[in-house]
Amino acid sequence: MSVTPPEQRPYPVSHAVWTIPNVISFARILLIAVFGGLFMGEQDVAAIIVLAAAGLSDFLDGFLARRWNQVTALGRLLDPAADRLLTLVVVLGLAVRDIIPWWLVVVLLARDLMVAVALLYGRAHKIRSPHVTFVGKAATFCLYITLPMAYVGYELWEWLHTVAIVLSLGAAVLYWISGVGYVQDIRHRAAAARRARGSARGPRMEATIRDSEEAS
Repeated sequence: MSVTPPEQRPYPVSHAVWTIPNVISFARILLIAVFGGLFMGEQDVAAIIVLAAAGLSDFLDGFLARRWNQVTALGRLLDPAADRLLTLVVVLGLAVRDIIPWWLVVVLLARDLMVAVALLYGRAHKIRSPHVTFVGKAATFCLYITLPMAYVGYELWEWLHTVAIVLSLGAAVLYWISGVGYVQDIRHRAAAARRARGSARGPRMEATIRDSEEAS
C-alpha cells in the first residue's frame, strides 16, 4: 500500500486572510525589503541577521499552517512568492557585489522564469497552483545556507567561498528538480482537466444530436 508523503497530503484550504501563517508570510516580504536595503548599504551584520529571520519565517509559516489547519488560498500564493522574491534579492545582491558569479544567478532565475510561465499556463486553464514540495523547500533552505556561506568565505576564507559556490550549484540542481516537478504537475492536471471537459461534453453533444434527429 502506497503512503502519500506528508507534504503532498491534501489540507482543507480556506479563504481567510489574517491568519498567523499569512501574517508571518507578509512579515517575510517586509524582511526581504529590509535585507536588500541593509545589504546594498553594506551593513552586513544586520543584513545577515534579517536574512536568518526571513529564513526561519519560511519554515514557520508553512509548519504552523499545516499544524493549526490554517492553510489558505492566499497563503498558497504568498509563501512561494516570498521564497522567489527572497531568492531574487539575495542572488542579485550577492552578484552585484561580486560575491557569487552571474552564471549562478542565471541558473536560479531561469528556473523561476520556467515555473512562472507554468503557473500562468495553469491559471489560464483554471488549474490551482501546486503545493510546495519537500524538495522545493529543501532546495530553498540549502540556498539560505550556502549563499550566506559564500559571503562569509568571500570576506574571510577563499576555500570556504569555493566550497559554498559548489554547494550552491548542488542546491540549484535541487531547485531545478523541484521546478520541473511543479511544471509536470501543472501539465498533468491541465491535461486531466481537458479530458474531463471532453468527457462531459461528449454526452451533451450526443444528446443534442439525438434531440435534433427526433425533431426532424
